[in-house]
Amino acid sequence: MGSVLRQLRVEILLLAGIAVLAAGVWRTNVSLEAYTAERKVSGDVGPLPDGNALRVLSLGFDRLIADLFWIRTLYYVGDERSHAAGYPAASRLAQLVTDIDPKFQTVYAIMPGALSGLAHDPAAAVELLEKGIQHVEYWKLHFYLGFDYFFWFLDFTRAAEQMEIAASLPGGPPYLPLLASRLYAEAGSPETAMLFIQERLKTAETATAREQLEKRYWDLWITRDLARIDAGIEAWGAENEKPPGDVAALVRAGFLEEAPVDPRGGLYRIETGRAATDLEFEKLEVKGLDVQRERRARGEEITK
Repeated sequence: MGSVLRQLRVEILLLAGIAVLAAGVWRTNVSLEAYTAERKVSGDVGPLPDGNALRVLSLGFDRLIADLFWIRTLYYVGDERSHAAGYPAASRLAQLVTDIDPKFQTVYAIMPGALSGLAHDPAAAVELLEKGIQHVEYWKLHFYLGFDYFFWFLDFTRAAEQMEIAASLPGGPPYLPLLASRLYAEAGSPETAMLFIQERLKTAETATAREQLEKRYWDLWITRDLARIDAGIEAWGAENEKPPGDVAALVRAGFLEEAPVDPRGGLYRIETGRAATDLEFEKLEVKGLDVQRERRARGEEITK
């Protein structure tokens, strides 16, 4: 009889716990509905529950609860008002879902791209990925993290380390070891940067992310070509009094292997002794590891 009563008390407590959890989730959902982007122009979602507490209270249904908030997160990211506001709550929602279910691989694979590409918050993307690699063994998370270190912060050392880890995990493509070695050996090389972006383009999550990547690739392409031509002009000047008339002259003289072609298939020209192009681009300076360490030591913020 005593064992039956104990079992009954356990079942009652279990039901009570489920009821409390359900009430908490319901109240949270009501709160989120009240703060939907249609009603709140700021794009905020109001107060959110403690994900770690929800995981404990879920009584083993943590993935179910996480799924509910993941749906809410997707709804938020897809809303026009959230987009107009710059997705101020995207990081908080992603952190909440992964606090409830730290092994929610899909969140780690998708949300960093949204955070950096849509919310323009690469630091939040890195934070989420750093969290993800502590709980999930998936080569893409290390690849994305390495790319963000490279693309947004020019931290070639950390980028190479993450590529190396990604290469060691099951499922990683065969080019990863090469990419890691090139990042270590040729940190300041535009070709390495372009290779990195080429591979990242294959997994771009959104049109905005693809546009950003393509622009950076274009900028690197032109920056690299102009630098090559300028180097050829400098070598020419060491042997000739007059500057070269065009890029073809540098090729004929052996100062360039071939005439570089811009991203649209056009040729560069020489103006006032320097390489030039009609294409609009942002001149990028791909710095080496020692330069990055110096800037970081001075406390300078790195945004590109």
